[in-house]
Amino acid sequence: MACLFASAELTASNAVFYAGGAGKERFNDVHYLSDGTALIAGQAENLNWLPINTLRIAVSAAGIDSAATGQVGFVLRTSGDLSEVLQVLEFPAGSVRDVFKIRSSEVPGAATGAIFISGSRDNGATNGYFLAKLNANFVTALPSALSFVYNVEAGGDHKERQPWDVGGDGKVVYAIGTPFDAQWAAILRLSSNGIPEVVEHWTAHWKAAAAGEWDGTPASSYVGTPALSYSAIVMKNSRRGSLRSVSQAEFDSTTNDANGNAGRKGKLPDDYYFNTPCALSGTGTCPNTGPGYTNYNSQGPQTQRVGAIAIDRRNNDLYFGYSTKSTLPGGNPDFEPAVVAMNADGSLKWWDRLYRETTANSSPDQYVDGLAIDHRNNRLVVLGRSHGNNTINLWSGSAILGGTSIGFQPGFTGTNGNIHISWLGSYGLSDGRIKAATFVAEYVEGASNFAAALSDPHYAGWPNPNGGNPNLNTTRCGSDAGQSGEIAIDIDGSVAVTCVGRRTFTTVDAFQTMPRPNVPTPLVGTWNSFVRVYSRDLNAVKYSSLVVGAWDQATGVGGDNTRFSGVALQDGHVVAVGMHKADAAGIASGVSVASIAAPIWGNSAPNSQSALAARLSGARLTTQGAELLFAHGFEQ
Repeated sequence: MACLFASAELTASNAVFYAGGAGKERFNDVHYLSDGTALIAGQAENLNWLPINTLRIAVSAAGIDSAATGQVGFVLRTSGDLSEVLQVLEFPAGSVRDVFKIRSSEVPGAATGAIFISGSRDNGATNGYFLAKLNANFVTALPSALSFVYNVEAGGDHKERQPWDVGGDGKVVYAIGTPFDAQWAAILRLSSNGIPEVVEHWTAHWKAAAAGEWDGTPASSYVGTPALSYSAIVMKNSRRGSLRSVSQAEFDSTTNDANGNAGRKGKLPDDYYFNTPCALSGTGTCPNTGPGYTNYNSQGPQTQRVGAIAIDRRNNDLYFGYSTKSTLPGGNPDFEPAVVAMNADGSLKWWDRLYRETTANSSPDQYVDGLAIDHRNNRLVVLGRSHGNNTINLWSGSAILGGTSIGFQPGFTGTNGNIHISWLGSYGLSDGRIKAATFVAEYVEGASNFAAALSDPHYAGWPNPNGGNPNLNTTRCGSDAGQSGEIAIDIDGSVAVTCVGRRTFTTVDAFQTMPRPNVPTPLVGTWNSFVRVYSRDLNAVKYSSLVVGAWDQATGVGGDNTRFSGVALQDGHVVAVGMHKADAAGIASGVSVASIAAPIWGNSAPNSQSALAARLSGARLTTQGAELLFAHGFEQ
């Protein structure tokens, strides 16, 4: 099928540009409001690069434990097409390093609710990030202050990625501590007023006035004094309150896994590493002896990595993904993933390992890097990642029972093992059944053994990933330090991600294409950041484009100088924000991205480390394109 729009029209609707001055700037997240305007979170050394007439809203950093010298955290409000800056909310210079994430409390498609933000804390009495609620949402009124501030103690990936989300009730669920560490990590919940609160069916609770811990459930059954103050999910499977069965009956129970396979043992995911349950306080012991039923062991008293948190705005049900440091039967180290779904009261709905559990084991390290809820289609989209190759390596799209598609890239190909590859899976919110999956894993430079070219002209002659056995290369989506693992979901269920790859597949309408590798004398590719949009069923790519500096296509020298951390789908466009990298001397790396339609407040080239924004259009991203494809019987 030919493109629905001429390439000139598509190019004219693209906008790719830089922002900033002579200092270091970075955009971290982009969030659209119900009036069509956009909020962009970021960091800078100053805001002197904004138009002189920009309304600057100064908010106090009082209560935020941070002294990030030479840094300004900010939230820009722009027009929906990014062409105009309307206002900027800014923290005092030298307080917070950045504003990293933006969330709002409404169900997508409804009028904007309350606005919440997080950002990095440096040089304070404690290390970590802050959570805050704005006192207005920009749509009904401009904010002027923070309604509450909460300092989260966190390190490692928990500080760099800041896993949290807000429900429709204005309550925030967040991760604390440092992953893969001997100290402490947990998931807690703030009330709508920003106070840690009790959750009825979590099992670890702390008493008021620092009077100690009580382990039990439900929380309302506690009869001691003083009263319970707050609860947690303990992300350390060597102690009570973690994700382990509390009775022998729970530990011995068997269920079906997310793909309908029978025989999965244990009520909770961390039973996997042990040969006994972990009783609650006063009712028995909590041994840490293994191995589990598939011969895995937990690797000592290690905290777990919370990769992402998502809350259903309609009913406040909670979904989170995490990884556990473990050992294989032979003693080699490993990292195992799981996604857990809970009702708003903390009771368990379902969980999944992201692959089938067998005694053959799954040797690749595996992680959860992102989660997003598709409210319109009642599903959870999971962004996973594995380090290495194995026959048991995340759910394969072609092996999903009762699935509607095999996935655009159904499984691992080639023989490369020491690589990171990403993956997307779609789960039913209520039943936890996996519906569809695709790998997001680009080709290695010099790959061969390609399948025949895809017949759809939208795919520009690229080889079909559902065939052949070409080698793959590392492809990381939102897993680098400073990338938050964002996933955007459109009204039709389309799924957008930003990633870093090598020989990246691009569509015919891309802003910037990768030379095809399946030609007699292929040009050479480069490491690159790319933006991609998948169909709802993950069996088609609606849009895929590089956004990277030009490189020498004879030698492969250059490129690899951009990174994205925020993504949104809005009005037939995919919008991504991030930065252009600089070297140690502060000079912008390599060749700049080919800027187009830079607004008056933007630049066509970087200055040192510069903020970067891309608003990209494709024939199959538009409403008109979606309707025409449906009318002609094409799967989106």
